[in-house]
Amino acid sequence: MSVCKLNPLTCPHIAYIIWLKVTDMKNRNLVFGLMLVICIALAISTGCESLHNNSLVSLCPLNNTVAQYRTGADPVTGRNGQVDLAWEQLCLATGYELQIAKDKDFTLRINPEISSSGHIAAVTGAIYLNMDETNMTNPAAWIAPGALPEAGAIYWWRIRVYKSATGQLAWSPWSEARSFIIKPGFIITTPYYGAMLLSPANGCVGCKVKPVSFSWSPYQDATKYQIDLAKDPEFKQMVVTATTSTTAYEYSGTLDYSTNYFWRVKAIEINSQPIPSDWSATFSFQTASAPATPAAAPAEPATPVWVWVIIAISAILVIVTLILILRTRRS
Repeated sequence: MSVCKLNPLTCPHIAYIIWLKVTDMKNRNLVFGLMLVICIALAISTGCESLHNNSLVSLCPLNNTVAQYRTGADPVTGRNGQVDLAWEQLCLATGYELQIAKDKDFTLRINPEISSSGHIAAVTGAIYLNMDETNMTNPAAWIAPGALPEAGAIYWWRIRVYKSATGQLAWSPWSEARSFIIKPGFIITTPYYGAMLLSPANGCVGCKVKPVSFSWSPYQDATKYQIDLAKDPEFKQMVVTATTSTTAYEYSGTLDYSTNYFWRVKAIEINSQPIPSDWSATFSFQTASAPATPAAAPAEPATPVWVWVIIAISAILVIVTLILILRTRRS
C-alpha cells in the first residue's frame, strides 16, 4: 500500500488548516507566511515530481492471479448484485474521479449508478465522487444492483483525486486498474419479477374476512418486505401498507364481506441495505358473503274464540251443578 507523502501541492492545504486553527489575526498571518516560506523551500528542494509518485491504491475488488474477483447476480433477472469499491485516501482528498470500463485501456467506458456520485465529466467520461465526513478517511462507493449492463463480463475500474479538503482542484495520477466479473445467473423460469405470491391464491373466492394471512416466496438476499392491500388494482383505495422481515403477514383487521381485494409485495431491503426490488404480480381475491340472518321462531297461534266459548259454558254448567247438589242436600 502507498503511504501518503508530503509534497509541495499539499503544503498550502495544511497551511490553510493551521491558519483556521489560530484565533488571533496577527498570529494567523504570521503562521501562514511562515508555512508558505516552508512550502516554497520544500518545492525548490524536492521539485514537483513527488505528486506523480502519490497515486492511489485501489483496495477492493482485488485482482487475483488465478481468477478475478467475482460478484453475484440475481438468479432470476441475471442483473448484478451490489459491487463495493474501496481505496486508500490520498492526503487530504475529498473528491475523486472514477472510471469503469469493459476493457483494460478504458476506451469502452460505462457510467452505472454509483453511490455518492455527482456529475459525469464530459471529456474523460469519469464519475465524480464526493466523500463526506463519514467516509472521507476511508473512501468507498458501491455500484447499485442492476446498474451494470451485462452479466458474465469483465469490468475494469480505476480512480484518482480531483479535489482536496480545502475545495482546491488538484488531479493525481490514475490508480492501477483493477477488474471484477459479474457471475451469470442461473436460468430460472418465472412468470414475473419480484417475489412470487403464494396465499391467498390469485382469484380466490370465499376467503375469510378475519383473520387474513398472506405469504410469498423469499426474494434473493431480501431482509425486509413491503405488502400493499387495496380495494382497487391501482392501489388508490389502500386498506393497509405494512413492512415485515419475514415472508408472511397477517392482517389484524376485518375485511368487508363480498368484496374484491388486491395485494402485492416487494423487497425494500437487500442485505439490510435500502435497495427495493420490482413489485410482484398483483393478486386478487374475493371475501365470503355475509352469513344469512337466522329466521325468527314462529309465533304461537292465537286461541280461537270458540274455545273460549266452550270454556265459559263449561264453567257455567259446573257452577249450576254445584248449586243443585247443595239444594238437594238441604231439602
